[in-house]
Amino acid sequence: MNTRTLPFIIGVAAAYVFAGILLVSSVRLGILPVQADAAPSRLEAGLLRTALHASVARHAPTGGNPQPSPKTDSIMGATIYRQLCSRCHGWTDRPDNTYGKSFYPPAPNLALGGTTFSEGEIFWIVKHGIRNTAMPAWGSLLTDEEIWRVAGVVRKFNSTRDSESALQVGF
Repeated sequence: MNTRTLPFIIGVAAAYVFAGILLVSSVRLGILPVQADAAPSRLEAGLLRTALHASVARHAPTGGNPQPSPKTDSIMGATIYRQLCSRCHGWTDRPDNTYGKSFYPPAPNLALGGTTFSEGEIFWIVKHGIRNTAMPAWGSLLTDEEIWRVAGVVRKFNSTRDSESALQVGF
C-alpha cells in the first residue's frame, strides 16, 4: 500500500461513519418526517419503491397463474375486487380514489394505471400484504384460488381495452 492509499481509505471510512451517525441522530431526534399527509422526498420514495419491487420479485411465485382464468374466474375475481379492493385501488367507472390517495404511501389506482407487477407478484402482494402500508394480508380471508382470480383481474387492468372488457364480465 502506498502512502496515498491509506489516507484515502481512512477518509472513505470516516465519511461512512459520519453518514451513519447523522442518520441515526436524525432518527433518534425525530427529525425525519413520519406524517402521512406530507409528500416523501424523492430519495425516500425511490428507496422504498426499489425495496418493495426487489422483495416482491424475490418471494413471489414464478410461472404465472397455475389455474388459467376462464371467463367465470374473471367474473368471480371481479366480484372480489369490487368488494374488497376497489375502495382503495379504484374502480373503472370511478377515476378518483380519494380514499386510497389518503394512505402513505398512496394506494395505486390499479383500475386506471395498471401495475408493473406480474400476476405472480400480484398474487403474493394480495396474499401477504405490504408492511407499513394500508395493504392488508388477505391470505387468511381468501383462498389461494380466489387470490389468483383477483390477480388475474388486476393484471388485465394494464390496458384500457381490458378494463372496459372487465366491465362487461362483471364489474
